[in-house]
Amino acid sequence: MKYLKIFFLFLLSVLFIIKSKAQLFDEWEARPNIALKYKFNKQWSVTGTYYHYLENNFKQYNKSVMSVDAGFKINSWLKAGIDYRYGFNSRKHYHDIRYSIAFDFKLSPRWKVAYRPMMQQEFVSLKKEHLVKNPIEYFLRNRLTLSYDATSNLELYVFTENYLEIEEGNMGFYRQKSALGSDYKLNGRNKIGFRFEVINKKNGKMVARPNLSYTYSLGYGKKIN
Repeated sequence: MKYLKIFFLFLLSVLFIIKSKAQLFDEWEARPNIALKYKFNKQWSVTGTYYHYLENNFKQYNKSVMSVDAGFKINSWLKAGIDYRYGFNSRKHYHDIRYSIAFDFKLSPRWKVAYRPMMQQEFVSLKKEHLVKNPIEYFLRNRLTLSYDATSNLELYVFTENYLEIEEGNMGFYRQKSALGSDYKLNGRNKIGFRFEVINKKNGKMVARPNLSYTYSLGYGKKIN
């Protein structure tokens, strides 16, 4: 119960900030998601996630995205991952592949800093006739995260992530995404998360994106408390 109180106090604080800063944003979006994770051993894990995209101040459905993410923990401070996403709606679909490596460093028993570079590519189809009209889009993303273990079940974090768009060998600013969030473990298998993102786009618009998530985990080391 004490952990839940801490979580909800944090959530209320974020909601207060959102309300007080609402006039700053050009648009509101949301990407609620639900995930199923399977951990094979200490190193390998696979996660399947469904994302539901809302835009236009939550009034309009944008698209759905299915994701399969494989992660490999090389050692205590280094992890590699590949994430394939398929996005679709009533009008179009696309493919999204992300290659990443994450560096984690403990500053103290509770504080941790992480750096994650990622290469992302998006395409509609790899057929030549499609690539002429819709060439592959490439992005280089760099995320820096600071996290704090408030309790054994509750993690609080902030991050900022820079997106660079790669076109014909040149790189230019695409967007900056920053967030404040939390993850709460209900037990060994169930985890809920909330985060509030602010996205600064290259067209000058500022977008607010609150997100809720739920993850159910299976496999190695998972027990119901």
